Amino acid sequence: MARNTGKKVRRRGRRRKRGFATWSIGKKIGAVLGGTLLGVVVIGSVILASKMNKLSSVKLDTDKLNISDEVKHKKGYTNVALFGLDSRENDLGKGNRSDTIIIASLNNDTKEVKLVSIYRDTLLELDDGSYNKANSAYSFGGPEGAVSLINRNLDMNIEKYVTVNF
Repeated sequence: MARNTGKKVRRRGRRRKRGFATWSIGKKIGAVLGGTLLGVVVIGSVILASKMNKLSSVKLDTDKLNISDEVKHKKGYTNVALFGLDSRENDLGKGNRSDTIIIASLNNDTKEVKLVSIYRDTLLELDDGSYNKANSAYSFGGPEGAVSLINRNLDMNIEKYVTVNF
């Protein structure tokens, strides 16, 4: 005869499945895809926030931009000067020559964008009346000097610019 000692008797056999193992295949796929999507959104937000912290805005003095009054400019267009620098110290001010100069013309009605590149070695007149390569204007006068050079020599009405460092 077996004695009852008060100890629990272990049952031999299979254990009941619990948790993730009991989920249907649809739930498992949904959980994995949802977790992956959440991870992508979090990582993307962190990267975007780190890039946004590097942006700065500088207001140009429109009196120094040599906007041409002789040429009648069309209404409904926004012209923006794009400058690409190769600054070793991550400085976007004077002292850096612009490797790339592009004029972006945006049609406000049709949302069409046209881009025109200015060759960096084009000989143009600077604010002081001397002639030099187009990429030197940014070095001598910063963004105001470079925008002024474009407005003076190409009869433009540019008041906005974007500068990036490669």
